[in-house]
Amino acid sequence: MKSYFITGTDTGVGKTCFTAGLALVMRNSGTDVGVMKPFATGIPQKTGYQSEDVEILVEASGAKDGESLVNPYFFPIPASPYMAANKLENCNRREFGARPI
Repeated sequence: MKSYFITGTDTGVGKTCFTAGLALVMRNSGTDVGVMKPFATGIPQKTGYQSEDVEILVEASGAKDGESLVNPYFFPIPASPYMAANKLENCNRREFGARPI
């Protein structure tokens, strides 16, 4: 099984768009594709997945995994995961590997 890890240096640089495109191309070529967005942030959607990014990735890949597998950590704050974890009052920072700023 091959795995690809897509990363970028900042929020909003196109990681989700690139990954969705790659997943769609692979899926259309007959590859069984799984996706994961370990940390997602933003305003929760009213229906479907909490994160719009996760919904985009799942739709592009055709993955059937549950939300807790695709996106184990969702922070309901529109900020980077690090900043969102620091802003949440009830966040256990050790769990997320974050330190106070």
